[in-house]
Amino acid sequence: MKTQPIILASLLSVSAMMLSSCSLLSPVKGENKETYVLNTVPSSAPEKKTRPIAILVTLPEARPTYNTTQMAYTIRPYQVAYFTQNQWSETPPQMLQPLIVRTLQKTHLFHAVVTPPFMGRYEYTLSTDILMLQQDFTKVPARLDLKVQAQLIKSSTNQVVGTKQFSVSEPIRYKSPYSGVAAANRATAKILKEIAEFTVSKI
Repeated sequence: MKTQPIILASLLSVSAMMLSSCSLLSPVKGENKETYVLNTVPSSAPEKKTRPIAILVTLPEARPTYNTTQMAYTIRPYQVAYFTQNQWSETPPQMLQPLIVRTLQKTHLFHAVVTPPFMGRYEYTLSTDILMLQQDFTKVPARLDLKVQAQLIKSSTNQVVGTKQFSVSEPIRYKSPYSGVAAANRATAKILKEIAEFTVSKI
């Protein structure tokens, strides 16, 4: 008969864990939404001697899953969900474009780094595509996965100079949306540096 209290205690413990998990990934509706940004650039970039070259940085493309202010996460394979009380201040493409510009400016290679609708002359176009930006809680520890593809085009000939895919998986230190945002900023800085290195190497 002593087994009944033990079973009851176990059930209560499991229920508490499930409720805790649900409250983490699906906060109670009615609370104020928390808004976050991607705003981190690498502390350094490959520096070159300035040349009379201008580069146009287009607004990144993104898969529909990630072209939203909703913050994506997964807790099981093949599934993507969104936090209900946590969101981006802008879509990832809108946040990433100015960061690419700032990073390329840090190389000092270009006399101008411009964005559309720039109507002047430019020698190269850098386009990017966000393939993934989500918090993955199926791993231990959890991680933030960021994948971006970049393509560099020579404007005078419309020739593709180079295409490369970049991927960073950054650990999430605590199981919370905010820790995921911090990981996303660290991952963004790493990928921006790699994009700058790729761009400079192709010119």
